[in-house]
Amino acid sequence: MTFSIRTKLTFWYTSLLAISLILFGLSFFYALSKIYMNRIDREISSVAGLMVHTIVEPPGRLRLPKNFDIILERFFGLRIRGNYIQVLTPDGRVAGRSSTLEGLELPLTESAYRRALDGKRTYETVRTFGVYPVRILTLPVVVKKTGLVAIIQVATSLEGMEEIFHYMIYFFSFGIVLSIIIAGGVGWFLAGKALKPVDEMTRIARRITAERLNQRLPIVKPDDELGRLASTFNEMIARLERSFRQIKQFTADASHELKTPLTVMKGEVEVALKSRADEKELREVLVSILEEIDRMNEVIKGLLTLARTDVEEATIKEPVSLDGIVQERCEQFKKLANTKGLKLNIDIEKDVVVLAEPVRIGQVIYNLVDNAIKYTPRGGSISVTLNKRGRCAILRVSDTGIGIPEEELPYIFDRFYRVDKARTGGSGVGLGLSICKEIINTYGGKIEVESKPNEGTTFTVYLPLAEEHTMKEVD
Repeated sequence: MTFSIRTKLTFWYTSLLAISLILFGLSFFYALSKIYMNRIDREISSVAGLMVHTIVEPPGRLRLPKNFDIILERFFGLRIRGNYIQVLTPDGRVAGRSSTLEGLELPLTESAYRRALDGKRTYETVRTFGVYPVRILTLPVVVKKTGLVAIIQVATSLEGMEEIFHYMIYFFSFGIVLSIIIAGGVGWFLAGKALKPVDEMTRIARRITAERLNQRLPIVKPDDELGRLASTFNEMIARLERSFRQIKQFTADASHELKTPLTVMKGEVEVALKSRADEKELREVLVSILEEIDRMNEVIKGLLTLARTDVEEATIKEPVSLDGIVQERCEQFKKLANTKGLKLNIDIEKDVVVLAEPVRIGQVIYNLVDNAIKYTPRGGSISVTLNKRGRCAILRVSDTGIGIPEEELPYIFDRFYRVDKARTGGSGVGLGLSICKEIINTYGGKIEVESKPNEGTTFTVYLPLAEEHTMKEVD
């Protein structure tokens, strides 16, 4: 059987309260009984002392007057009512008793008798004498010359104490039960009030589906336990929403970009099948189909790269020599730049180390330099610089190419966005810069662009150095 948290909290609260009250009651009764018993012991000890002075006379002879209890009341002002007095001989026989015993005999236990023979007093509580238990003091009367003269027993009834304790037990039992009932009700109410935000969170969470991931849990007190739970839940929903959005975007991008080349190929094949084309025309159709296949292959590779970048937010980061990677990539492009009649200038500061993954960072550099070469006319120049400023590594790729119109700049990092044919030359799938931005963001950096038509373009990449894990503001 499963119980709710509210029920469990109420149960543990009332159980703890009940145990505490019971322990308090037991401790209280124990302390009270000790105090009451010490008081009784002092009273019967006082009576026993007076009895010693009454029945023993020098030089240690026992003189036991009749009605000695009356003598104690009249001459010593000691109340005998409620007390029982019994005098025994050294061998344990009864030598006299008070009138309050009315023919009864106080019990003398074996342990008390042995202690009396040793000259030691004994306090005992006996429950076999009458209806109520009695407290008995067994006091030996020892004289130096003659030894043990007599044994005096003084007892008093614990009737009053028993009645008081019975009434207190009833009172405490009733009070504990009533307290538990009241505490249970109050605990149930307070637990419900404390868990009400949890019920509200549960109700809202049930409404959050794949189509309604934009909803969030309300956070009333962000610093308490429920506030932190709601914040963590909201962060999880945000990650789910981002993942769902990325999946939808990937699906839409893939279907959009793959539909066009498939349509082109289908149309060309249908035309070729219906017409009586010669070998040359068929070869042209096959070449066109091959170009479309290459284009689809580039689209798929770009989409897969973006998908991996979207999913792998916790990409492996290790100290990477950025200057070495930039130098290596630029060396790969020198021959291509010379072939196109371009001047490739390289200015790299040494010992620039960042936290990244070498292949991903190399892909960023490749895309930026490749675009610069692709869109810079013959006779132009390309500049690649790398330096450190503060706690950031700064990579700049500048060209003297055709530039980008100002109105196009806000969109160049969007997926599949391409500037007009005059710039793209009809090539590319519009994913290179998107991939660059996603990779740079993954490593805690940022990328910026400045461009003027017919003057050139500059891409600037900021990455935190290896000793820093967060992006700092750049002056």
